[in-house]
Amino acid sequence: MAIEIELKLTIDPAHVARFRHHSVLASMALSKPRRHKLHNVYFDTSDQDLQRAGMTLRLRRMNGNWIQTVKSGGGAEAGLHQRNEWEWPVCGGEPELASIASDFKLLTPKLLARLRPLFVTDYWRTIWQLRTAQGAEIELVLDQGDVHAGDARQPISEIELELKTGEAASLFEVALAIQEHVPLWVEDKSKAQRGYMLCSGKTSLPCKAQHVPLTPEMPVAEAFQHIARECLSQLQGNVVELGQDPEYLHQARVAVRRLRSVLGVFEAVFPEAYVSVVEELRWLMGCLGPARDWDVFVTQTLPHIAEQLSDNRALAQLQADAAKFRDTCRQAALEAVLSQRYTRLVLTLGLQLARQAELPGIPIVLGGLTTQTLSWQHKCVRRKGRLHAALNTAERHALRIAAKKLRYTAEFFSGIYPPKRVRLYLEALAALQDVLGILNDASVTQRLLADLSAQRGQAAGIVIGWTACSNGVNLQKLRYAWRNFMRQKVFWK
Repeated sequence: MAIEIELKLTIDPAHVARFRHHSVLASMALSKPRRHKLHNVYFDTSDQDLQRAGMTLRLRRMNGNWIQTVKSGGGAEAGLHQRNEWEWPVCGGEPELASIASDFKLLTPKLLARLRPLFVTDYWRTIWQLRTAQGAEIELVLDQGDVHAGDARQPISEIELELKTGEAASLFEVALAIQEHVPLWVEDKSKAQRGYMLCSGKTSLPCKAQHVPLTPEMPVAEAFQHIARECLSQLQGNVVELGQDPEYLHQARVAVRRLRSVLGVFEAVFPEAYVSVVEELRWLMGCLGPARDWDVFVTQTLPHIAEQLSDNRALAQLQADAAKFRDTCRQAALEAVLSQRYTRLVLTLGLQLARQAELPGIPIVLGGLTTQTLSWQHKCVRRKGRLHAALNTAERHALRIAAKKLRYTAEFFSGIYPPKRVRLYLEALAALQDVLGILNDASVTQRLLADLSAQRGQAAGIVIGWTACSNGVNLQKLRYAWRNFMRQKVFWK
C-alpha cells in the first residue's frame, strides 16, 4: 500500500502548447517526456456501494498490460489529493476478485458479484520526471482525452504533479511557477469523481461546514492545519457550482469568512505567513458580497412582499429589474473565482499550509488558546450589544460581525468541550445572529433600492415601508434573543 500525494490542475487545451515549452519543464526535467495511451475502466455496483464507502476500483490498460488499482480514504484541499492506493498486475480487463477480497473486508463475495463497469476514461498521458532545486522529485503529467458513461462524455485536460520524494510544498511551488505564464485552475475532483457525476447526471450539493475533530492536548499548529484545510475544502466545494443555486454562493461566502476567522484566531501563532492570503480573501469577499446581497433581495425580500401584493405591476417591474442586477453581480462573482488571481490565492494558501506543516511543532497546546480566544470574543459581543436597543445601523452591524466571529470560533473548538453546554450556547448565539442578519438585510435593502434609482417610485415606497414595519418587529425579537444569549453559561470555563 502506498500513499498517493498529487496536485491536480486543469488547463485549457488552447494553452497546452505554451505549457509544453514552459521554462519549468526545460530547467527541471531529468529526461525527455514519455507519452502513453491510457484506457481505464471503473467498476462499482449499480447502487455505487464502493463510492459511498469512499473507495474506487479501476482497471488500467497501458502498453498492452492491465493493472488493477484500489484507492480509498484521504481527501483533497487546494487541489492536493492524498489517498491510499493498492495496485496489482492482472491478466485481463476484468477485476481479479480474490486478490481484492483478501485485503478489504467491505468487499464481500456477494458485493463483488454485483460489480460491473460503470464508466471509462480514455486519454493520452505525457510524463515528465522533474527534480527541483531543493531536491524534490516530482512526476508531472499532462492528460488529454475524455471520461464517458454511456453516451455522456466530458473532456479531460489536466495537469497532475505527483510527489515522489521531498516535501508537499514543492508541488505548490512548481504549480505557481507554471501558473505565472500559463493559466491553470485548481481541481479538487478526481477523474473518478467526475465519472460518477457523469453517471448520475447530478452535480455536487452545496458544501457546508464540517465538524473538525480536535483535542485540548493537540498542538496549535496541528489544530490550525485541520481547521484551515476544512475551510478551504468548503470554499472549493462551492465555487465549482457558483453560477447555479444561490446556496453555493452563500456557502462560499461562509467559507471565506471562516477562513478569515481562523487566520485571525491563530494570527499570534503565525504572524507573518498568511498576510498576503488575508488581503486576497478580503478581495474575494468583495467580489462575492454584492452577488449574495442581490440574491437575498431577489429570492427572499421581494418575494415575501410580492406574495401579499401579487397584482402590483410596479412591484413586479422592480423584481424584474432587480433580477438583472443580480445576474450582473453573479457573473462578476463567477468571473472572480474563475480568474487566475483566485487560482493564485488557493495555491498560495495551499503552499503556506504545506510549508507550515513541515516546520518543527510549536510547543503550545490548543486548550489554553481556546479559553483565551473565546473569552475575549464573548466579552467583545457583550460590550457591543450592551445597549442593543439604542444601537444605530452601523453599531448593529458591528455587533453582528462580532457575533459571527464568535460563532465561527466556538464551532471550530466545540469538539473539545461538553456537547450539551456547547449546544445551548451555540443555539442562543445562532438565534441572536439570525435576528441581527435580518435587520442587516433591511439595511442592505435601502442601499440596493438606491442602485435601482429608476424605480424609486411606488414599488420602492412599498418595500421601504414594509421593511420599516418589519424592523419594529425584529427589534423586539432582538431584545428576546439578546436576553436569551446573556442567560447562557459559557462552555469553555
